[in-house]
Amino acid sequence: MIAIEIKPLEGVGPIRLGVTREDARGAMARAGLPLNSSHGDSDYYCSSSIQVEHGPDSRVWFVGVSHSHAYRAVYRGVDVFRLSAEELFALAAVADQSGPHGYSADEYCFPKQILTLWAADTQYDYEGPELTPVWAQVGVGNELYATAVAELAANV
Repeated sequence: MIAIEIKPLEGVGPIRLGVTREDARGAMARAGLPLNSSHGDSDYYCSSSIQVEHGPDSRVWFVGVSHSHAYRAVYRGVDVFRLSAEELFALAAVADQSGPHGYSADEYCFPKQILTLWAADTQYDYEGPELTPVWAQVGVGNELYATAVAELAANV
């Protein structure tokens, strides 16, 4: 099993934020993480456990990972899908250094890292007996992504 590192403001595993769609696809192929499908601006890899979103310029602006038996997703040295949702939230909050953060099990974006956590639930506890809430997806985005999300939220 390979380890893919979640690096805020940089990328996930072999994919770097800001690269072209073609470069991202090549990097994933070389890493042995196959493209499963594409829909509009989204590419899905490794049994759709890795979601790559492309901005208006067709460059990668978001990468989200979900649990997979093909890789370990590592953030700050820890497998994110072996931590409870609250433990990962606390780790990210300390790393963000942007003040206090209130835990939310629905979704959260740490502003300095543009690190997203989505849908904490016991059904995502694939490493245990499904008793501990674990995040369904952990992702990173760039400034363009953060701006677009903020604009969408303002219009809701």
